[in-house]
Amino acid sequence: MRYSIVIMCLSLLFVISCTDNTQQTKSASSDQQSQSEQERPPKEVNVVTIKAQQISMTSELPGRVTAFKKAEIRPQVGGIIQSRTYEQGSRVKRGKQLYQIDPALYEADYQSAKAGLQNAEAELKISEALQTRYESLIETNAISEQEYENAKADVAQAQAKVALAQASLQIAKINLNYTKVYAPISGYIGPSTVTIGALVTAQQTAALATIRQLDPIYVDLSQSASDALYLHERLMTIRATKPDAQFEVSIILNDTGTSYPHKGIMYAADVAVDENTGTIRLRSVFPNPNAALLPGMFVRATIDDAGSQKAIVVPQKAVSFQNDGSKSVWIVNQDNSVQKREVLTSTTYENNWVIQSGLSNGDVVVVEGTMTLKPGAKVTPVSLKEKPSDISNDNVSKANSSQKDDSQALTKNKEGA
Repeated sequence: MRYSIVIMCLSLLFVISCTDNTQQTKSASSDQQSQSEQERPPKEVNVVTIKAQQISMTSELPGRVTAFKKAEIRPQVGGIIQSRTYEQGSRVKRGKQLYQIDPALYEADYQSAKAGLQNAEAELKISEALQTRYESLIETNAISEQEYENAKADVAQAQAKVALAQASLQIAKINLNYTKVYAPISGYIGPSTVTIGALVTAQQTAALATIRQLDPIYVDLSQSASDALYLHERLMTIRATKPDAQFEVSIILNDTGTSYPHKGIMYAADVAVDENTGTIRLRSVFPNPNAALLPGMFVRATIDDAGSQKAIVVPQKAVSFQNDGSKSVWIVNQDNSVQKREVLTSTTYENNWVIQSGLSNGDVVVVEGTMTLKPGAKVTPVSLKEKPSDISNDNVSKANSSQKDDSQALTKNKEGA
């Protein structure tokens, strides 16, 4: 029995001794790692100093060219086309005669209306003469009051007949003039849809020809309703300070990819969203002296300065995502220690995040070398020469290399632990 107790005591002493040795080993390893970290020089990181800059948020918008003026030529009286007086596809001036419709019927109507007016005027003269005679007879009671009143009524009726005849003559004259079809606007006229000898009717559905004014010319742009809201707010903000502000528009021709040499201006914006496309129409007007822009062409356009604003931007690789979906960046303090700060972004600009809140001018943000950083760690900040929006692919490669080194260092630390 005593022998068993002695063995148990010796075993207990052996276990306690092993435990103390293990704790001493761990403590020594921890002290050695802490000393190694203290002896290790501060990590070198690439940083940028935050400074608000002017950026343009307006992207390219699809657009379609539309004629500044468009007139579809339709006859206002019916008849046979006797002649066409213009060259198809040419430029015509306002007031130029385009077609001649057979005027025979309308000439006859005009002459008839003219004769009717002459007859009405003759009847008016007779009625007025009778009224004048009755005025002298009524004073001597040679005629009754009733006869005199009838004479006055006859004059009024004759005057009405003259007015009616004048209106009929005017209508006949207008119809006669309508047999000559004139250009209502100046512009380029397309091919004729009818030939000489064709029968046309008043207000027919098919146009005889179409005239389009191409200089200046409209370019209708389409923008999604969500993006248009930002642009609309920007336009209103600028016009609040500059009521006469004009916003220039630049376009790129889709067929050639070249820039159109003339600048346009914003002309109007639609106040309703298209139910089918969910877009808002923005109308701009461009000079088109050489008719390079033709109705129906598709182009791409940007509104200069309308989307320009001063904002804080940081490279996208400087922003990290947290598990809850929030975004954060590493900030270098004045004592070269780092801390993580949550930021709120609004949208992207080129390869950068536009910061809505969380950063201000003068903040130093770590762009490269963030992988093994810990809050409070000391670093050696190296400023990137370029602006955040100009960080090149070389810096991206450099960042990848730095992250690789950080990964290796992290692996060694885990193995040491």
